[in-house]
Amino acid sequence: MDADASCSFADPQTAHVYTITIPPQSLSRDVPVGTVLYKGEVPTIPVSGLYAWCAAPGIYLKSVTGSTLISSTNNVFTYATNIDGIGIRFYEGNNGNRGSYFGPGITGNWVGSWNYSNSYYGVEIVRTQPTGVGPSSGTVAATTSATFTLDQLLVATIQFTPFEVGVQTCTVTTPSINVDMPRAHTRDLPTVNSTYGDTTFNMGLNCAAGVKVAMTITDASQPNNTSTTLSLGHDSTASGVGYQIVNGGVPIAFGPDSAVPGAANQFVIVPLSVSGAYSIPLVGRYVRTGTMVPGSAKAYATFTMS
Repeated sequence: MDADASCSFADPQTAHVYTITIPPQSLSRDVPVGTVLYKGEVPTIPVSGLYAWCAAPGIYLKSVTGSTLISSTNNVFTYATNIDGIGIRFYEGNNGNRGSYFGPGITGNWVGSWNYSNSYYGVEIVRTQPTGVGPSSGTVAATTSATFTLDQLLVATIQFTPFEVGVQTCTVTTPSINVDMPRAHTRDLPTVNSTYGDTTFNMGLNCAAGVKVAMTITDASQPNNTSTTLSLGHDSTASGVGYQIVNGGVPIAFGPDSAVPGAANQFVIVPLSVSGAYSIPLVGRYVRTGTMVPGSAKAYATFTMS
């Protein structure tokens, strides 16, 4: 042992480089910020047992180099990568419990023996808030790494392999749809809530494999409408009638113009098993809402995908 060092390896231990292989990642556009996309872990060497000891001051440091810190909430340190919206974290744990993340201020001192206990080092790939400036897909470069040191003694370096990030997308092939409804008479809608004139129309999508798509339909004339009745537009002359849009036999409840996952009255329209062209069959129909006055009945709705 070096007599001038305050920390030394226990025989036969030495410094180790831990490399974690990360597979290609396929990212949905609207996956929430903070979602852990992938987690990889490797056991320490040794997994359990003595690996070093320290005399005073015995200062330890768990740090990250090669990147910019973008979040540190609750000492969970997230660093930027060269792909916009993709971040990386490094951590240490043992016995199935995550210990601490590597980052600024993760330091202290301990005099005596240093031991691993069913320990491991890990990397998390996480969805961060995209800036819209950089690329959203491509190869994440392995330029960021973490180190664990005891005074001047380098104990561990944690790094990862470069990996690809692809963005899952859907294209709307029918961005504007005109639904021509049949002529109706007051006798066709004899009571409130009676319906008439079922007319099928289709919304078209083209999706990458593995994309799960949800949709919110918004009443363009009354955006705060959360009922199942689409109100008539201001250019209508009829009254006492509205529209329903039906999906799978169930009238759709309208919601806000929002792509946020879990928005009010959002519903899933494309399961994960679908890829390529996909058609969403919907039905429009009249619904009586009160005392009817004949005239024109026009309604407008917008749809937002998530």
